[in-house]
Amino acid sequence: MQEAAMPRTRANPPSQPPAGQPGHAMMRIAARFRAGTGALAALAVAAALGGCAFAPAAPTVTYDLGPPAGAAPGATPLPRLRVAQTDGPTWLDGNGLYYRLHYAQAERLQPYATQRWVMSPVRLFDERLREAVASRGALTWYGDTAAPAVKVDMLEFEQVFDSASASRGVIRVRATVFRSGLIGQKTFVAEQPAPTADGAGGVKALAAASDAIIAAILDWAATLPLQQ
Repeated sequence: MQEAAMPRTRANPPSQPPAGQPGHAMMRIAARFRAGTGALAALAVAAALGGCAFAPAAPTVTYDLGPPAGAAPGATPLPRLRVAQTDGPTWLDGNGLYYRLHYAQAERLQPYATQRWVMSPVRLFDERLREAVASRGALTWYGDTAAPAVKVDMLEFEQVFDSASASRGVIRVRATVFRSGLIGQKTFVAEQPAPTADGAGGVKALAAASDAIIAAILDWAATLPLQQ
């Protein structure tokens, strides 16, 4: 006599509402919420690791050399002069404000990220030179070949940091005076301390150095035989 077959048992599947019923829709919404929460958490971690990656960009600040200094009291008057366009190295063609960390990496020249000149510093210097000539005599147009000409080649125009808290504006130029031929040529260097160790301080130092070197060029030009 055969024994009656015992009924087979199996584990009941997890209770899950059939698709289309309200319970199934709620479970889908909850799953999406958990996924969204995880994505937001990942973004928060990325933001924390990235620091300022999501911070708004700092605004750009622009500078010029400030109001013209004018002729110093007792400065020697100049005869009628014309001014040739100032030239400089190609890295000064833009409006970058450059600095050098002399104490850390003297061979590296780099611009500030958010501080700029309003135009090329070569053009700013050129205008400064013309204003200074006009204040000490008569600035004539460049086609007036009867008048001697002043030509400046800019060799260096930068803020140099000697330490993290001390810097100076450094300008080096070569000045040439000519008419039909060479009358004189000389290299000038001017350095002025920056009142603050940042871009704004560098601008003040370079403006003061520009005025100092232009005054030195015109004082020297006044000693040359310009009237011949």
